[in-house]
Amino acid sequence: MINGDHILVKFMIGVCLISLVGCDSQKMNPQQIPKVLAVSDPEVDNQAQSQDDSASNMTDHSAEKEPAESETRENDQADGKNTPEDIFRVPTLPDTGSKLMDFVPEGWTLWDSVELDFNEDKIPDYVGVLDTTLPDTEDEIMTDYMIPRILFAIASDKTGQYHLDFQDINLIRTRYEGGVFGDPYEPLTAEGTSFTTHAFGGSAWKWSEADTYTYDEGVWYRTGSESTYGYGPFVTAYEKNDWERGVGIRKKRSEDFDAMEKYWDSEGSWEDDGFDVEYELSLDEPLTLYQAGRRWWLAPKRVTDWTVDSVGFSEDVELSESQVMPPSEAYLTCDCNEDCVLYTFQDSSLSYLAMYRFQDKGVTVLARSDTAIDDVNLYKGKIYYSTEIVEEIAYRKTQDGQEQTVKEKDTVGICLNRMDPDGSGKEIIFEYLYPGSEQEILESPLPYLALSYEISGDEIIAEMYIGNEHHPVYRMNSDGSGLIWIGQIPSES
Repeated sequence: MINGDHILVKFMIGVCLISLVGCDSQKMNPQQIPKVLAVSDPEVDNQAQSQDDSASNMTDHSAEKEPAESETRENDQADGKNTPEDIFRVPTLPDTGSKLMDFVPEGWTLWDSVELDFNEDKIPDYVGVLDTTLPDTEDEIMTDYMIPRILFAIASDKTGQYHLDFQDINLIRTRYEGGVFGDPYEPLTAEGTSFTTHAFGGSAWKWSEADTYTYDEGVWYRTGSESTYGYGPFVTAYEKNDWERGVGIRKKRSEDFDAMEKYWDSEGSWEDDGFDVEYELSLDEPLTLYQAGRRWWLAPKRVTDWTVDSVGFSEDVELSESQVMPPSEAYLTCDCNEDCVLYTFQDSSLSYLAMYRFQDKGVTVLARSDTAIDDVNLYKGKIYYSTEIVEEIAYRKTQDGQEQTVKEKDTVGICLNRMDPDGSGKEIIFEYLYPGSEQEILESPLPYLALSYEISGDEIIAEMYIGNEHHPVYRMNSDGSGLIWIGQIPSES
């Protein structure tokens, strides 16, 4: 999925690839996740479990308050206002009710809803989105990302009552996750036994995303998605996934403004001018709604407790526990799933890759590098990540009319690595060296190099970003074998 904040960062280095990842980890019951805001897995009958989990994970902050603050809180509640403490609590919705509004807790608003008959009993069912009621002044909110919206569904039981089918807080963007554009939320749509979530955001560079979930024999699956990214109406990256067919479509083109200006002078649609690279790839089995939420890149933003009970290291990592950055202090942009979150941190001049496990609240530092560790992904029992190849280069430079030779360390290539989840079995499966970087003296500094890739259907699609030059795109097997060149961006010389 293309997402606004993540792709905006990628755009800054000229890369616009979409990360589609999976993992063969066993799905974990939400009760095993410590103080994570998501509370429901549609695959299991966990309504009572969710209530126990919610009760054990919610802290009674009012008991810690001074009397004056408690009195203020009581006054706010009497006025129907939601206090900051309430906002950070996600309630467990009622198990049953006679109408849709019976599932809206105090302090929350039914933000959106659609009617459909997903259990096919000819009685309307509902999917809705709940939003919390903010205080009068938003500056009381400690962090934008901790104000979730609840996606939920209720199903009729033919007795005039409804039961809660699921609730999830990972799949709907909050009002602050749209970038400069503002609240990214767009209304739900529904058809048959499926519903679709929509979002749109950005600023001059805009993104859109839509994800479809379908009810099948008591389980919700993500069956489709569509996303775009581009400047104004000019789309530079398009993605469509059809998990029912098992096929993904990717279309990419240059972000060069000269190409965009040609489009602006025409009257056609954003697809008329064609794309530099178009290809299909095989998709893995569809994720359940619960899995899709837990693996979304924004899911770690919803975690409220990063307690670390143990710290370990792979055999080739030498570091003391005091040097290990906990996930609560890290910038969590790496991959995640139901069981764990991967993240990176630095200590001195070294970069480290670590894994936080929800079940035992343990951190293991898996890898270290003397260059940046980036693009970390989990896929079928393997961890993939990129590192830079840095060497000292010499190039000619003219200063004050005099030509001189300058030597400095620079990135001459990129490696794609993979390893086992315990940090063992490290290997390089793809390596790109900038052509000519091995020369004794270069005529100019090297361009900026970066790698972006996605993994699906046991294949890797990798794009090498090379400054203002053409970006080659490769296809290979997930172990790096069978490498082929499939195009470049832009396609013309």
